[in-house]
Amino acid sequence: MVKRIITSVVALAVFVGILFLPPICFTVALAAVILFMLYECYSATKADLGMKTIGFISAVILMSSIYFCKAIEWDTFAWATASIGIIFIIALHMITVVAKHGKRNYKDILSNGFLTIYIVLSMSCVWLAKETFDTATMLLTFICAWSCDTFAYFTGRFLGKHKLIPHVSPNKTVEGSVGGVVGAMVICIVYLLIVKNVFDTNMLTWSNVVVEGAVYGLVGGALSQLGDLIASAIKRDTGIKDFGWIFPGHGGFMDRFDSVMFIAPIMYILPMVIFGIM
Repeated sequence: MVKRIITSVVALAVFVGILFLPPICFTVALAAVILFMLYECYSATKADLGMKTIGFISAVILMSSIYFCKAIEWDTFAWATASIGIIFIIALHMITVVAKHGKRNYKDILSNGFLTIYIVLSMSCVWLAKETFDTATMLLTFICAWSCDTFAYFTGRFLGKHKLIPHVSPNKTVEGSVGGVVGAMVICIVYLLIVKNVFDTNMLTWSNVVVEGAVYGLVGGALSQLGDLIASAIKRDTGIKDFGWIFPGHGGFMDRFDSVMFIAPIMYILPMVIFGIM
């Protein structure tokens, strides 16, 4: 547990430090995280060099199209370009199925293509939230995911009795799951209260901050656990304990960002829904 806590503190310090650097540093750091996540997934699925190369090329093309078009404020064109990029990536992997016929199973090749598209698009929503709204709004994704993970871990450790889905994740409990969601709701409410009273941000549109924080925490907390379970299922099927080793006590980038990745699109869309309603 001590190793886990120390790693979290150090990683958090680095993360906060990046936020104080010029915006391009965050963009580059996020792109690097995405590529590391892809590398860990490719390694878990035992992709060969050719499949990894195609995956990385596909990721760079997709990230570049989204980032460039958003930077010049072509929002509609950005998603149109991303759609074309997705079709191109799918076609590229379909061609790879032919090129590697008899050497690699088509399921392995297409699953790697799917993971490439999913990881890039979902993690890009973190950057889009920052660019569309502000840093405070973007941080809600990480706050929901990591607070839920922390509260679920400690609640399950001290109060957990009933297994949640043991064949996917043996250590997760129903009590831990509930504690994680409740903890995420509390932390989100506290965070929004701080933001409202200390910072000037366009993220708050509801007069009742408690309700807004509860909505973010409930949706983000619940979905973040689903993202973690999906990653656990992949690890069970591939026969690995962790995707990587770079975060002692936590695993790799995929282990640390699996829940962030799953809720990022929802946390990017949710403020739009709130703005539209209010």
